[in-house]
Amino acid sequence: MTPETARTIAPITVGELLEARGAEWELELLAGKDGLERLITTFELNRPGLALAGFYEVFSTDRIQLIGLTEISYLQSLSIRERNRRLRRTFELSVPCFVITRSLPVPLELIRIAKKQRIALLRTNHLTTSFQAELGQYLERRLAPRWVVHGVMVEVFGLGVLIQGKSGVGKSECGLDLVERGHLLIADDVVIVRRTGRGRLYAEPSPHLRHHMEIRGIGIIDVERLFGARSVREESEIALVIQLETWDPEKEYERLGLAEQFITLCDARVPQIVLPVEPGRNISQLIEVSALTQRLRARGVNVARDFDLRIQSVIERKAAARVSRPGVPARSSAARRSGS
Repeated sequence: MTPETARTIAPITVGELLEARGAEWELELLAGKDGLERLITTFELNRPGLALAGFYEVFSTDRIQLIGLTEISYLQSLSIRERNRRLRRTFELSVPCFVITRSLPVPLELIRIAKKQRIALLRTNHLTTSFQAELGQYLERRLAPRWVVHGVMVEVFGLGVLIQGKSGVGKSECGLDLVERGHLLIADDVVIVRRTGRGRLYAEPSPHLRHHMEIRGIGIIDVERLFGARSVREESEIALVIQLETWDPEKEYERLGLAEQFITLCDARVPQIVLPVEPGRNISQLIEVSALTQRLRARGVNVARDFDLRIQSVIERKAAARVSRPGVPARSSAARRSGS
């Protein structure tokens, strides 16, 4: 298999987060404009309740801090002097930013200290729990480790399939044929693979090559323009890797499908099927069958294993029947052929 390139992780600044999702989440910058260049390096979030109460032993300074009704109510219960002291101590920990939820009223001390410490103070009208989930999901996607992989990524019957193989083996032609059959193209040649914290891989196209394919003898084509918007998709989870290779008569290929093969791709374990290519074989159709077979396996259905169990059951029943009739001699092969 063609190895993937080195992993890359691109952090995001608070300003980039505000620009990308500020309108959708109705985020407003209350203070700390000078802190918009601070980096966000993790998708994990934190509620600073314990820190405001004076406990800093396990405080994570690299996380965005969410301030909800609980934290605001606690701050309002303190005297002005004590509130100032707690806020100064918390802001000295130099976190990426603070976000106040539910459009809660903000103590003036909080705005003043945010300006002084140059830490962005944002506010949204979203509920704390729902905003925490949305922000965490966005950052997990945005900060996920990424690899650049060579191949063609398609979605076949709703299953993400990464087609790989040596140059010239017919990956792009196969991908084009699958698009003509009604399946979806995600990326050709350059596939950006993102791995989530749960070990799942998602493929997306390169921003420079999106929806384009290189077909030898024709050149560059725009799949979306040729086949319509329903022929492409922006991303898909990699559920199966198809490895295309030129047919090798000396190699023993899988014939029964009893042993499921896996490969390690971008630090994750993914099912793999090796398909030998030679004139006369309809590779696109074989990939469709492979995708359907993998969908069955994901549901716990293994056709090859079930078939093998049925054959074994028939053999065992015949063997048991012969044992139960010891007085009946077994017919010789010659007698069976003569019909006597």
